[in-house]
Amino acid sequence: MRVVGIERFTRARDLLLRVTSAEADLAVVLDAVVKALHEVTTFSWCAVMPVDPQTLLPTAGVVEGFPPETCAPFWDHELLAPGFNKFNVLARSTDTVATLVDATDGNLQRAPIYSEVYSPLGVADELRAAFVVGSTCWGIAVLVRSAADGGYPDDEVDHVRALAPFIARAIRGAVCRLDAAASADAAMVVVDAGNHVINLTVQAKELLDDLRTVGVDEPGIPSTVANAATRARSSRTSTHFATRVRGTSGRWLRITASPMASGDGSVAVILEPARAADLTPILLESYGLTAREVEIVLMLARGLATKQIAAELSLSSHTVRDHVKAIFEKAGVNSRGELAARLFSEHLLESFERSVHHAS
Repeated sequence: MRVVGIERFTRARDLLLRVTSAEADLAVVLDAVVKALHEVTTFSWCAVMPVDPQTLLPTAGVVEGFPPETCAPFWDHELLAPGFNKFNVLARSTDTVATLVDATDGNLQRAPIYSEVYSPLGVADELRAAFVVGSTCWGIAVLVRSAADGGYPDDEVDHVRALAPFIARAIRGAVCRLDAAASADAAMVVVDAGNHVINLTVQAKELLDDLRTVGVDEPGIPSTVANAATRARSSRTSTHFATRVRGTSGRWLRITASPMASGDGSVAVILEPARAADLTPILLESYGLTAREVEIVLMLARGLATKQIAAELSLSSHTVRDHVKAIFEKAGVNSRGELAARLFSEHLLESFERSVHHAS
């Protein structure tokens, strides 16, 4: 790195360290990430997005330069069309930063996204990054340069690559704090062997009322909560039972039921607001998928091959292929890309667009 480059990298790194140590919220962190990237490289358009670690689909983000109407075509290309530097590939690579010029050997016309999305904008190169901690991807970014700036110089790519671990930790911290904030609103109910309330926290009454179906549930705990307690009490293979339910208010809640150590049949039930990762299985189950099929879909979304899925689940490749065929039939799709695109466009795109901040 040249001296000027080292100085700019240091400023960018220190900015990320400050927002991480300050435990800033996600919006502040994402703005800081964009500023840090501007310090170390030049680009005219960008998007930085946290992702659901289970599916690698974006949950929010900050967008700079891109007109809103490019969002849907961009994701159509990412999920449906052949292309280079796919995010689910980068997230599993030893090098999580790559440019389109390098991937296409300088011939951008080889990339469908170039001719259909980038060429009208006057784009010279695209840099993509996946922000990974350990084996978990917490965020992704796309940085696009104009023709006036040319392709990405190697030293600037190296700067982004060196910043990636700091960005990953900053995003992970902000996302985990969001989850912790949701957990802070959690309530607990303890029921006996007959599912009668023994004790409950102050917050529990409101959440229980939200889950009670008028004309169906008698006074006491709602049937959804009682069912979760019963499942947890009778399970021989798990120490707890977790599910997601929708209240009469329309909000989704996560229910986690765990038998008490006393062994008298009492169960502790935790009620808390559902998180983004909690809702993905619900959306998949709406297609009539089994629990095993939902598990396989999440692996497909992360880009795992059939043999890798088989190894992780201790199944034969033939069995996995049978599951995939059944998944496609139930979801009405013909490929892995179509499945991810349908999940994103029908269930996640609207909330993603609401969460995206367009920087000026």
